[in-house]
Amino acid sequence: MSLPNFMCIGAAKSGTTSLYDILKQHSDIFLPSFKEPHFFDIPSVYQNGIEWYEKTYFQSVKNEKCIGDFSPTYLFDEHAPERILNDLGDNVKFIIILRNPVDRAYSHYLHSKRDEHENLSFKKALSLEKNRVNKKDYLSYLRLSYSGQGMYYQMLTRYFKFFPKDNFLIINFEEEFVSQRESTINKIFNFLELDYEGLDINLSSNKASKAKSTWLKKVMKKTGCWRALLKRMIPSLKIRQIIKNRIQRTNITTFTPVKLSALDKRELFNLFFKNEVDELELLLNKRMNWNK
Repeated sequence: MSLPNFMCIGAAKSGTTSLYDILKQHSDIFLPSFKEPHFFDIPSVYQNGIEWYEKTYFQSVKNEKCIGDFSPTYLFDEHAPERILNDLGDNVKFIIILRNPVDRAYSHYLHSKRDEHENLSFKKALSLEKNRVNKKDYLSYLRLSYSGQGMYYQMLTRYFKFFPKDNFLIINFEEEFVSQRESTINKIFNFLELDYEGLDINLSSNKASKAKSTWLKKVMKKTGCWRALLKRMIPSLKIRQIIKNRIQRTNITTFTPVKLSALDKRELFNLFFKNEVDELELLLNKRMNWNK
């Protein structure tokens, strides 16, 4: 079977798209053309079964040594660790990039706002998050879990119940992936037991963006008869995902968002994340240096 033996499972909005674009260049790595299969976290996708997953995303595997799945929300989903263990076994390797949770949450918020899923201010959205999220509506749950997807200690603890710590490479976004890119990529090669290849490592993908046409964004959000018709016309979920992503990419333009002030960042860190990060640092025996 040609199934993943490594995954990059997050965190969302922490450079995973850039890493995907970098590693995709390696001759001994196979990554699906569609970056995020979401097989192990979205129930309606997971119910298609492991054979469907393999056929849909990994049928083009040749003799690559490393086969990967880059779905950052696997780190967040409470069911994903056990599903991965049951379907892929306990030898899967995991790459995880952890970003300052305030910056991660703000980037996530801007993404949801761009896609017309958010109309509150950032602080208001954080303060009301627990009352707004609805686990029964999984996609909405993902879109609005700004602080929830920064609870790294809780999420890693779930994974460590099913997989040994040696299966994980934890990367600090700011201090390693951004500031020490070359040595970090080499560390990933060593972790995956791959030979070094001279790749273009200075890629920066999925930058902050805004919609060129808010009308198109709103149309793409709508449900109804046209969605059912589209599914009949294009039965392949993978093809629909690719088309949707291409439309999204053509409808955005990069921009520089308003930065959070140092005072706001410190206030939000202490209010929502400090205790969680303290536990994370003890768990990993590693200082993250986010509360500066």
